[in-house]
Amino acid sequence: MKILIVDDHTLFRSGMVHLLQSLSPSPDVIESEDLHQACEMLVTHSDIDLVLLDLRLDDAVGVDSLLVLRKESPDTTIVVLSGEQDPHVIHRCIDNGAMGFITKSSTHEELLEAIRLIVAGGVYLPRDVMVNALHARQNTERSDVALLASLSDRQREVLTYLLQGKPNKTISNNMDISQNTVKAHLSAIFRTLGARNRTEAVYFAARAGVPLE
Repeated sequence: MKILIVDDHTLFRSGMVHLLQSLSPSPDVIESEDLHQACEMLVTHSDIDLVLLDLRLDDAVGVDSLLVLRKESPDTTIVVLSGEQDPHVIHRCIDNGAMGFITKSSTHEELLEAIRLIVAGGVYLPRDVMVNALHARQNTERSDVALLASLSDRQREVLTYLLQGKPNKTISNNMDISQNTVKAHLSAIFRTLGARNRTEAVYFAARAGVPLE
């Protein structure tokens, strides 16, 4: 696995490179100090699997940097790794295609677990964001709950595994169905919820009050 760290603080990047070696197998980690260089690396390194993006760079600040990278490499998994903790900013990042948001206040183990989850095909959001979404379920539009209720029993079972971050292969084994059937269920779930990907489905479910554990 190849990971690109995009952050303008040299010491932070060095610390991240060291920490990421704790993953098994150890990833190939490359670094970029600004958005321009990151875009060039995405072109020259077509095998980048994961981008860890800070939202405050010398040549870009905020969600715009995420939008630029998504446009440059739409199929690459991008995770925001930021000191920002504003729920509005976190939600904007998810809405614009980030497959996770890790705060820099996370412990080393929390950060590594988040990356493992994302690499396994799951999604990661700060727990307080998820808790707030669940607490806000009283204000959820009835249509959201109705959409979830319209899912079949099998689709709800797949959604449960999805919320646990289980990859398609694990869902297939646990439910004793083919991976193609899993994909068909996921497509139906996304279509029903109006979600484009796993992250949006997770956020939708959290907003509607579905337990995440």
